[in-house]
Amino acid sequence: MNPHVDLGAAADFIWRNARVLERQVFAALFLGGDMMRALEALRPYQNKDGGFGNGLEPDIRGPVSQPVPTEFAFRTLDQVGAIEETMIGRACDYLQTITTDEGGVPWVLPSVRDYPRAPWWETSDNPPASLNPTAAVAGLLQKWKIEHPWRDPATAFCWPKNR
Repeated sequence: MNPHVDLGAAADFIWRNARVLERQVFAALFLGGDMMRALEALRPYQNKDGGFGNGLEPDIRGPVSQPVPTEFAFRTLDQVGAIEETMIGRACDYLQTITTDEGGVPWVLPSVRDYPRAPWWETSDNPPASLNPTAAVAGLLQKWKIEHPWRDPATAFCWPKNR
C-alpha cells in the first residue's frame, strides 16, 4: 500500500458517494470483504442479452448493453478475483452479436444516442471495430483461460493494431 494514500479518507469518500458496486469492490480489496458480494452487486447491470448497461459506465446512463460497460464488468470481475464463467460466457455471447466484420467490437453503439451520456460518447451509424474495448476483453479472457468462440478472432483483430 502506498504510504501517501489516506485509506481513511478514501473509505469515507466511498461510503458517502459510491454506488453499492464500488462499495463492495472497495470492501473486497481493502477490508477483507467477500468478493461474492461485489459479484452480486454487479449482476443487476447485466442485461438479458448478456451485455452490460444500466449505468455501469457512469458516463453512459442508458439501460441498453454497450461494449465499454461490458469491459467495465470484466475489469471489475478481475479486480476482485470473482471469475464467474456463466456471467462471462453470456457477455461473450453478446459481444459476438455486435462484432464487426473486422473481428472486433465498436467502442460504442448508436443506441447510446437514445439516452443521457457524456458528450464524448458519440458514434457513427455504422461504427468500426475498436481496439478499445476489444483488446481489454480479449486479454482478460486469455488471462482467465476462458475459451469462447468470440475470444480468438477478437485477439487476432487486436494484434496488427498493436504493432
